Amino acid sequence: MDAVLELHRMWLSNPSEGRQADLHGAPLNGEHFTDTNLSGLLAPGASFHESRFYDADLSGGDFSGAEFYHARLHHSRLKGVTARDANFIGAKIDHCDFSGADLAGSNFFRAEVTACSFRHADLRNCNFEEVRLRGGDFRGAKLAGSKGLTGKQIAQAITDDGTTLPSTSPD
Repeated sequence: MDAVLELHRMWLSNPSEGRQADLHGAPLNGEHFTDTNLSGLLAPGASFHESRFYDADLSGGDFSGAEFYHARLHHSRLKGVTARDANFIGAKIDHCDFSGADLAGSNFFRAEVTACSFRHADLRNCNFEEVRLRGGDFRGAKLAGSKGLTGKQIAQAITDDGTTLPSTSPD
């Protein structure tokens, strides 16, 4: 794995010397990614069960259908990622930037999401049931069809006229 990630780092610096990492469906359970640049990583369907991401850059990557079950993501950048139908069940996501991310259909059941930015993110049809949502920036986010968001949770977050909320937001 280290060799693949080293080639990816080289690719980020000079595409003619390295190779973009393709970890399609790879089992990366329990891995630790600290202060790592993984931008542009291709990892659809990869499994990151109980993995740790601290100050990692995953921006622009493809994580469609990836498993982040009980993963920890802290102070990481996921700007513009594609993670449709990803599984974040029980994940702890703290101070991460998901600006412009495509997370449509993802499952955040029982996740803890603290002070994250979802500006202009696509969160349509996501499952937020029993999520501990503390703050966050949802300006311009698309939340239509999402379930489990409460009025109390939305009141704690930053929204604007561009935020598309679910049709019903029970307290």
